[in-house]
Amino acid sequence: MTDAAREGQDSSLGRRFWRLWTAFTAANLADGLTLVAFPLLAIGLTDDARQIALVTVFRFIPFVLVGLPAGVLLDRYDRRLIAMLAQVGRAATAGLLAAIVLADRASIPLVVAAAFVIGVGEVLTDGGLPALVRDLVRPDQLEVANSRFSATQTVSNVFIGPPLGALLFEIETSAPFAASLLLFVVATGVLARIPGSFRASPEAGIGSVVGPRQDAEGERGGLRRLIDEVSVGLRYVWGHQILRPLAFTVLAFSFAGQATNAVFVILVTERFGLGGLGFGALIAVRGTTSLAMSFGVARFIRRAGHGMSMRFAVVAFTAASLLFGLATAAILAVVASLINGLSDPAWNVVSSTVRQRLVPDEVFGRMMTAYLFIAWSMNPVGALVGGIIAERWGAEWVWVMAAAVVGSLLVLGKGLFRAIDEAMALDPSD
Repeated sequence: MTDAAREGQDSSLGRRFWRLWTAFTAANLADGLTLVAFPLLAIGLTDDARQIALVTVFRFIPFVLVGLPAGVLLDRYDRRLIAMLAQVGRAATAGLLAAIVLADRASIPLVVAAAFVIGVGEVLTDGGLPALVRDLVRPDQLEVANSRFSATQTVSNVFIGPPLGALLFEIETSAPFAASLLLFVVATGVLARIPGSFRASPEAGIGSVVGPRQDAEGERGGLRRLIDEVSVGLRYVWGHQILRPLAFTVLAFSFAGQATNAVFVILVTERFGLGGLGFGALIAVRGTTSLAMSFGVARFIRRAGHGMSMRFAVVAFTAASLLFGLATAAILAVVASLINGLSDPAWNVVSSTVRQRLVPDEVFGRMMTAYLFIAWSMNPVGALVGGIIAERWGAEWVWVMAAAVVGSLLVLGKGLFRAIDEAMALDPSD
């Protein structure tokens, strides 16, 4: 396929894809508003770094507690409908929290509970929407489609959402949560307008992939059958020569990322002397680079290769983390944010495309939630560790630790990067 033909793919993704993109944009803008609203609300309720980090811990615990059962639902029922119901639940939670904050009745336990419920909705959304992307575009369009999702995630969840959330928070503490309510409702309505059925294909050949499971008598009881069905995705990821190391590589990224995210508000306000608006502005600076990278990442992957793109993401994250940890001047925090913005698009587009191309539809939902279960199980631990380190030694040491963890992937991930290049070498359009 020529470069000109590839560039034309963006306009041929189809109306259904762009409706899905619109819903994804609305939901992620809501997430962006709460990205700063949750920690700003928490830091206004307590000065204990551990309690502030606890909000992030419970934001990601649902991936561990309900991730695997959620995969069964995603492979059994219509994934679009499940995503719609998830947005309804998130809307109700955001609205309730807005009312509680407006009534000046907020507390850390209530904020933690709201973060947990919204996290459950994210499990169902993130587990199912990648399968919808694959259903709506051709295999050779996946890099372009995923890069568009990466771009809108950057704009909504990073570039616009956080500074707007910080501004709304300064005007009225409950405002970002009320705005999130409206955006989740919009996402629900747009998803409802995507025609078609998005139920997984009938199961076929999964046994050859994950192997049969039988009890001592050779018959499965109801409980055993449920356990086996829940574990299908976990066994699939564990037995896959690429998905298993990829999941553990993302685990390291997630641990480091959440450790730093949990205390970023502390680093910005205390070490760099910036307020709530400065906190949102630094996230927006990172988003500027991420946005530019998202629009160019498909071409970058074609020229550099999938494995090299992932190496680049590791280098960018490590360099930014070291700068955050060692710098004290606000201008260097801006530079670190710019560098950090290069990492996510380069990594996420490759990771999403690998899963979409290599995994059959009948097990995709369970694979996706199992993958997230493995890869993100360290998110709560990372947030908790970040809070402990920040409380004892200072937030800057959280970033130094993150640089060491992610930087080690340049050595530990060599075999994985080579395997991904080999698996993705065949052009699906040929």
